Amino acid sequence: MDERRRSRVGGDIQQALMEIVSRETSDPRLGRIIVTRVKVSRDGSHASVFYETSGTDEQQSEAVEAVESAAAFLRRGLASMLSLRTVPALSFVHDESGEEGDRVLGIMRGLGDES
Repeated sequence: MDERRRSRVGGDIQQALMEIVSRETSDPRLGRIIVTRVKVSRDGSHASVFYETSGTDEQQSEAVEAVESAAAFLRRGLASMLSLRTVPALSFVHDESGEEGDRVLGIMRGLGDES
């Protein structure tokens, strides 16, 4: 699968997952996740789904548990929404880059206040 197709499939998976989470799940813990990006393997058989969570630390850890337990449900939802020959196996990665970015910005703001 070429890079452009993998990118398009990743975007389709991202949109479909967010729709499934917002409309088709009854678990309120899943409402705390945001799919930030999806990286599809070269052969299209696997996709890494990167997501962020919101809320307190306890709520975030509950959201991570909910994502892991709902993985099969989410893949079945993708199969019904997307017209792919085979739906890639999904692995979920808690993406903490947004939190790291906020931390770095806070440090930079603190440095600006000292001068």
